[in-house]
Amino acid sequence: MDLLSNLRRSSIVLNRFYVKSLSQSDLTAYEYRCIFKKTPELGDEKRLLASICYKLGAIAVRIGSNIITKEAVRPEKLQGHDWQLVQMGTKQLDCRNDAHRCALETFERKFLERDLSASSQTEVRKAAEGGLIWWVVGAKGIEKSGNGWEVHRGRRIDVSLDAEGNLYLEIDIHHRFYTPWTVHQWLEQYPEIPLSYVRNNYLDERHGFINWQYGRFTQERPQDILLDCLGMSLAEYHLNKGATEEEVQQSYVVYVKPISWRKGKLTAHLSRRLSPSLTMEMLAKVAEDSTVCDREKREIRAVFKSIKQSINQRLQEAQKTASWILTKTYGISSPAIALSCDGYLLPAAKLLAANKQPVSKTADIRNKGCAKIGETSFGYLNLYNNQLQYPLEVHKCLLEIANKNNLQLSLDQRRVLSDYPQDDLDQQMFWQTWSSQGIKTVLVVMPWDSHHDKQKIRIQAIQAGIATQFMVPLPKADKYKALNVTLGLLCKAGWQPIQLESVDHPEVADLIIGFDTGTNRELYYGTSAFAVLADGQSLGWELPAVQGGETFSGQAIWQTVSKLIIKFYQICQRYPQKLLLMRDGLVQEGEFQQTIELLKERKIAVDVISVRKSGAGRMGQEIYENGQLVYRDAAIGSVILQPAERSFIMVTSQPVSKTIGSIRPLRIVHEYGSTDLELLALQTYHLTQLHPASGFRSCRLPWVLHLADRSSKEFQRIGQISVLQNISRDKLIAV
Repeated sequence: MDLLSNLRRSSIVLNRFYVKSLSQSDLTAYEYRCIFKKTPELGDEKRLLASICYKLGAIAVRIGSNIITKEAVRPEKLQGHDWQLVQMGTKQLDCRNDAHRCALETFERKFLERDLSASSQTEVRKAAEGGLIWWVVGAKGIEKSGNGWEVHRGRRIDVSLDAEGNLYLEIDIHHRFYTPWTVHQWLEQYPEIPLSYVRNNYLDERHGFINWQYGRFTQERPQDILLDCLGMSLAEYHLNKGATEEEVQQSYVVYVKPISWRKGKLTAHLSRRLSPSLTMEMLAKVAEDSTVCDREKREIRAVFKSIKQSINQRLQEAQKTASWILTKTYGISSPAIALSCDGYLLPAAKLLAANKQPVSKTADIRNKGCAKIGETSFGYLNLYNNQLQYPLEVHKCLLEIANKNNLQLSLDQRRVLSDYPQDDLDQQMFWQTWSSQGIKTVLVVMPWDSHHDKQKIRIQAIQAGIATQFMVPLPKADKYKALNVTLGLLCKAGWQPIQLESVDHPEVADLIIGFDTGTNRELYYGTSAFAVLADGQSLGWELPAVQGGETFSGQAIWQTVSKLIIKFYQICQRYPQKLLLMRDGLVQEGEFQQTIELLKERKIAVDVISVRKSGAGRMGQEIYENGQLVYRDAAIGSVILQPAERSFIMVTSQPVSKTIGSIRPLRIVHEYGSTDLELLALQTYHLTQLHPASGFRSCRLPWVLHLADRSSKEFQRIGQISVLQNISRDKLIAV
């Protein structure tokens, strides 16, 4: 069946600009093998190789377990304290090889970073999501500022290569949030606004600013902290590093930890030798601070409005920047032209409610009923006041949905603030008693500023096998918010509000599993998984494996997949013919190999795709308005297939307005399998439109990954994986 012939063609413009085709010399590198005196721990090898790359005196890149450079490493740089490099000769890189292409992109990115860093009026930083942030420093670059904060104009710049070796610049508008204050000043002014990351406000040996994960503030003095390894005080150390007497004497000791070191210990630092890394979230909290004047709050609100640039503004500004870089860095005088590609418009998914009735959005289940029924007994806990009544609109919504499904709900189990005990042991008994009475899902109403700990309530309830849906008391009834609360409550009770009409194609996967990993900065919670059938029917979630790094354990993946195959068998009375495994982020080498081999033995086909939230740039379309050429966001469902790179980029969400904000497409890479890209794109797109817990919005991610992502975050917040053993896997506790 030829899917492409049935799809509508579409012309799409990307924020990418052609630079050059790589020459033979660009594709040639020196290759080195690294010998460690002590075998690195699992998950540490990549970090160690990356750190060695910075010590070689040449631009170096890790490729697999080796290192490559564009110039030979000097003999005196080939050995370190606990490692040694052995030259393996030259290596010809091929852009059709994913690993080679990735390494070449890293080289080109490093070359570009070096050239852009030459200007004294701008600064270059690595972007958290990949690529570079290039911004104008000093007063010239400030677009808006206030008490302790600045917003600088800049660009996010990256490079990309296609399988033919064509190099492109990818450019987008970027706003950098910055504070000129020290940590000391920030905590004096905004003690209630927490810090997550900080940076040195002085240059290190490599002429950069070291970033840290913030730990805690203390009243300790620098002269009282002895650094045993150096035989001097913290004060003496910083004086030797260029600090002034005033900086040292007026500082308190704060504790920080290296961002990239998973097992790094807290390190003593000085409050006046660090500056906060300002974020949008921190600035939003400044606007909520009662001590901040109204004018300042208006300025901050104006910032949030101004950074939501339309695709038209983004592409026009990107074109100017690309032309400047082509001239100054690459010596190319011709103007930059945004890349135009042939794309397709995928058909929308068909959503189904009770009795397979078609609906246009999840909210319609209020009139049609839910696709699948779960628990029918619910508890209600009001920690706001002592009123036993359910919130009016939620109660009304529950009864309407139950009526459309021709069933009665039991809503009599209700408790109020005065019923809830204060003692920890009594609280645990409170939840256990409710559980023994058959209540497994509870609506909890409590204000944000309640003295009760929301997380503690959630964990105590889960220990008793109860899922909780929280709701903030509203000043007046809001039927839209009430619907979403009701949907969350039903999903946590094992209901399935909507399902999908399966894609009609013989090669479609009949079991789809999403994998995600989350971290509490000490351990990673990997193989958090959620699965659905081809029609969107939920198979529930699986417990994560606690691991040492972001690479999934191959054994843990197989355990998860095999459990879900058994669930599939119990529902369908057969094994699946094909699996689609979706990984949030990059697939690491060997992660899925064991699962692939074992599925081969059972003659079960499998495709593995990685879904990347960054790296897809922007997708627009040219239109004429009032006789002028302008850009608008590509329509939802727009896809560009890139068969040579075994990947596609796709629009799965919509901007709020044509002139405010712009959508971020997804980039999906087909890591393993033989299914056509267009079928993978169609099934992936349809899963983004399946959002049972939201009445009016679809997901940006496919539903299985959205749930796996939410689950991994929920698991890391809970922290105690053992408590999840008591909760049914059909209850979507993370929505």
